[in-house]
Amino acid sequence: FFIYWWRLATVCIIFSSFSHIQLSILSETRIEADGAKQSTMKSKNNSLPRKPGSTTLLLALLVASYNSHTLASASAVDEVHQINVPLTNVSVPLHATHNSYHVYIYVGSPPQRRLVIIDTGSRYLVLPCAPCARCGKKHYSKAYFDPSISTTDVYNQCRLDECTFLSSNNKFGSCDSNDRCNFQQQYTEGSSTSGFELEDIVWFGTKDIEQSVKVYMKTAVPFSFGCETFETGMIANQFADGIVGLISQGKGSIIDIMYEHGAIFDKSFSLCLTKSGGRFSLGGTSMMTKHKEVMQIEPLMSSDYYTVQVKAVFIGDIAIERAYAFNHGIGTIIDSGTTDSYLPKAISTEFEAAWIKLTKQVHTNTKQKLTFDEFQMLPNITIVLSTSGYKWVIEPHSYMESIKSKETPLMTDDDIKSGWSGSRYFVNRLYTDEENGAVLGSNAMNGHDILFHTKHNIVAIAKADCS
Repeated sequence: FFIYWWRLATVCIIFSSFSHIQLSILSETRIEADGAKQSTMKSKNNSLPRKPGSTTLLLALLVASYNSHTLASASAVDEVHQINVPLTNVSVPLHATHNSYHVYIYVGSPPQRRLVIIDTGSRYLVLPCAPCARCGKKHYSKAYFDPSISTTDVYNQCRLDECTFLSSNNKFGSCDSNDRCNFQQQYTEGSSTSGFELEDIVWFGTKDIEQSVKVYMKTAVPFSFGCETFETGMIANQFADGIVGLISQGKGSIIDIMYEHGAIFDKSFSLCLTKSGGRFSLGGTSMMTKHKEVMQIEPLMSSDYYTVQVKAVFIGDIAIERAYAFNHGIGTIIDSGTTDSYLPKAISTEFEAAWIKLTKQVHTNTKQKLTFDEFQMLPNITIVLSTSGYKWVIEPHSYMESIKSKETPLMTDDDIKSGWSGSRYFVNRLYTDEENGAVLGSNAMNGHDILFHTKHNIVAIAKADCS
């Protein structure tokens, strides 16, 4: 009885310190939108003892407070398939910079703010932690996440049921001499990362610290993530502090955990992307009023990735006969953590022939000069999904990247749509070299509200004004 009330008093003190915004935020507020091309990756070693205590009581208090505010959550019936589309008013802004989409995430008590890539192609949250002698120096935040500051972090003991990265075949995880869960990952281009697992309270927010505590901390949940103590290659050089994966698999994504703790009312999320940012909605979509068409439902073909099946593909009005290649291997993946889109290598000959016929130019992924009239001749790419028949249209302003030069400035989406005189530089970010299936990256997602429903294993898609 005494221990219970002592813990409750401790929680109240912690919560009180948050409400007065007496925070020690170890982050900086610099976003460098310099337009420079930077490749994005998605992809312990100290002897600190396991910290006593748990985040459970704190989170119970927060969720009770959250539910007492009766956050609006509803559903709208899709007119075509008569499936309820969950609605939510819990959404945070996305920020497009350095060729990735980022979201602010808060970790620990007091909260430490970090900027992470939002990724539907992976499921882990990883970010560099102090002390780290071999982590990148170019990340958004000047300081690494510091576990020693947080009063609510717990080191995961090395058991199969507790380690997030540890699987039965030990593919990603291992145990160290201190019985902590370790992880290590290597990527095909040569980057690598390793560290240890930690559990702490986590929630999404905005750049504004006070707003994030006052409005969004009600959605905080205990979540296990990877504390990096070693980074190499592109991982070390990327702008983002880390990456948050949204795939629901195995022991659960952050969306799954938020739903299980009652922080959101539906096991789903949506992404609505623009060239400059967009919205990340938790527990449904908050963009229904901005849809330009009825949202259509498509079943996912895999539980490992957000994969859809394709039945037809058009370059302009020219049908691609080998559209079945989109379903080879793991199929067609919807991957917000990949900047560009990669179409099957098997269609490259057909694609090139159609491109030349429609544009009078060869398809190239090198920098090219285009007049506005030449740009207007570029075709839409239409991908028809198998079950719903939804026509996913990727427009030229989405797949063509404006390139700044000495003679011409970087062009915004509005600039591209309104036209220009003379010639401007662009790079085509549609590639036809994927060996198995296809990857629809963030440029293909641009201008669409895409709902990922992890409970029913479906996606719902509609063209939308995502501003």
